[in-house]
Amino acid sequence: MPENRQAPHETHVRVLDVRRRSRSSLHRSREGTIITAMGEQRFTLLEMLGKPGMQYDIGGRIDAKKDVAAVLGRLDHSRLSPVAADEIPFAVRSVVESSEERFVRYVNTAGLVTAQFHPLGVMPGVGKAVLKSILQRREAREFESYQDISANTGWRDPVESITARIHGEMAGRTGARLFVRR
Repeated sequence: MPENRQAPHETHVRVLDVRRRSRSSLHRSREGTIITAMGEQRFTLLEMLGKPGMQYDIGGRIDAKKDVAAVLGRLDHSRLSPVAADEIPFAVRSVVESSEERFVRYVNTAGLVTAQFHPLGVMPGVGKAVLKSILQRREAREFESYQDISANTGWRDPVESITARIHGEMAGRTGARLFVRR
């Protein structure tokens, strides 16, 4: 894959792993601080080359255009280091918590894909009764927060459900992808 200056559709990323004085797994000729990161918009897994002298912290948020020397390419979940793989659930949850408006809007607007498939119905913790409750409630009035969803539908923990769904998509454990770009 050719080297990009910026990650497509990912302006900010969460750092999953930092390997100093290391070699890229995608471009063996590239050496330095190798960062494994996850994009905040489409949860794209990326390998990046850090800038000399910059400090990168696992779990930290960085600008994919300004804070790295280069985006080396996309990574498959199977190529992640154990450190990066262990960090994913925390990074995803952090994004879901800090982007409440985005995910509540998704709950308010998600529509049928086919007569038998509604994307909210594949969320962990959302069965037929909860899905029906969500659809009825949002028809009357849109949800305003995760707490609003939970209090009015029986969906116990929307943050945890969305986090689990995204993590499953990243690991390739789901059929349809709702949030993750590969």
